Amino acid sequence: MLAFKDGEAPAFAELFARYKNPIYGYVRRRVGDPGRAEEITQDVFLALVQHRNGYEVTASFKTYLYRIAMNRIVSEHRRKKEDEPPAADPAAPGGDPAVVQQVREALAQLEPEQREIVLLREYQGLSYQEIAEVLKVPVGTVRSRLFRAKMALRDFLAPSGSERAGQ
Repeated sequence: MLAFKDGEAPAFAELFARYKNPIYGYVRRRVGDPGRAEEITQDVFLALVQHRNGYEVTASFKTYLYRIAMNRIVSEHRRKKEDEPPAADPAAPGGDPAVVQQVREALAQLEPEQREIVLLREYQGLSYQEIAEVLKVPVGTVRSRLFRAKMALRDFLAPSGSERAGQ
C-alpha cells in the first residue's frame, strides 16, 4: 500500500489482484445481487484510488479496505431503503440447498451487528482485532457479539425436542 500511496501504478495492480475476490465475496454476501456486488467492489477500489492519501500507515490495509467496503454496502442499503436485512449468502459451492437455506434464515434472525461480525469472522476470516478496526468497536465487543450470535444461531439451527426424540 505504501508503494501505491507513493504513486507506483504496479502496486495497485498487486493490491487489486490480492484483495478483489475477498472483497467481492464479502460484498456479494451482503447485497445478494452478483452484478451489484461487482459494481460495489469496483467502487471500493475506485475509492481506494481517489483517497489513497487518506490511508494511515499505522492502520492495517486489510481492515482499511474492508471498512471502505462496509461503508459502500451501508450506502447501498440506504439508497435502496430496504427494511429487510441484507442478503447473506453463506452457501459453499456444492452445499446442500436445504442446509444453505436454513443458514440464510438463521443469519437473517440475528441483529445486524451480530450478523456483520459473523460474516467478517466466519466467511472473510478476519481476526477479532481486524473486525474491531473495521467496525470501530473494542475487541471485547466483537468477542461478546460473536458469542451471542453463535448462541442464537445454535438455538435457531438446533433440531426441536420432538425431532431429537425421533417423533
